[in-house]
Amino acid sequence: MKNSLVLSGGGARGFAHLGVLQAFEELEIPIDEIAGASAGAIVGAFYFAGHKPKEILKLISSYRIYHWARPIWRKPGFMHMDKIAELFSKYMPDTFEKLDRPLTVSVTDILQAATLFFNSGPLVPAVCASACLPVLFEPIKFAGSQMVDGGILNNFPTDPFIGKGTNIIGVHVNPVPGGLEHIHFKNMPDRTINLLLRREVLEKKDQCTVFIEPMECWKYNILDIGEGETIFKIGYDATMLMKDELLKLK
Repeated sequence: MKNSLVLSGGGARGFAHLGVLQAFEELEIPIDEIAGASAGAIVGAFYFAGHKPKEILKLISSYRIYHWARPIWRKPGFMHMDKIAELFSKYMPDTFEKLDRPLTVSVTDILQAATLFFNSGPLVPAVCASACLPVLFEPIKFAGSQMVDGGILNNFPTDPFIGKGTNIIGVHVNPVPGGLEHIHFKNMPDRTINLLLRREVLEKKDQCTVFIEPMECWKYNILDIGEGETIFKIGYDATMLMKDELLKLK
C-alpha cells in the first residue's frame, strides 16, 4: 500500500513537518504522495522538489518577514507575496508535474467560499495561494479567482486520499491542550483560531492510519520563524516516539 502524507497548516509551527520528514528518512518510511495546506503545502513542495528537511529548515530560517514580502497600501492586505513567489521559484519547478512525487495543495477561493485542490499545472502560484494569510497578504489572483490560505476551510486535507486504499499519515501541528492556567493576550487570537479548526481535525483524525500531533508546538505561534530549529526538533521527537507504529508502514 502507498503511504499518503497529510500536512496541516500552522505558520511557523510547520517547521515541525520538517522534523517529521527527517525522522521518516532516518526510519526509511517511504512517502508516496503529500497533501498539504498552507505551511504544509510549502513543506510538501520543497520536499518533493528534491530538498532535504534540514536544507529546507536552513533556507526558510534565514529569512525574516521583511525578506518574504513587501508592503502595499489601499489594497485588501498589508503585503504582496511576489517576493515569496520569487524565492519559491528559485527552489521549486514551475509545474506540479516536475516534482518527484504527486503533491496536492488546499486553497480557499475567497470569492466562491470554497476549497479547491490543485495537483497539476503552475506550482508556485498554487503554493503561494495556499499560504496566503488573509488581511496580512493581498489575495492571489489565480485560476480565474482570488485565492487565500487553504487552511481557512480545509487545514487538514485528508480528502484527496479518502477511498484510495492508502495508508494515510496525518501530521497536525496546531494542538490545543486544555488545563492551562493562563493565556497571554498576544496568544489569544492564535489559540482561538486553533480552537475553531479543532473540530475538523477531530472529525478527520480517525481517517488516518497514523496520526502525529507534536504537542509542544502549542507553545509557538504562527510567526515564530526564529524558533525554527526548536520546532523542527519537536516534530522529530514526536515522530520518533511513534517509531514502532510507523515501521509497520515500510
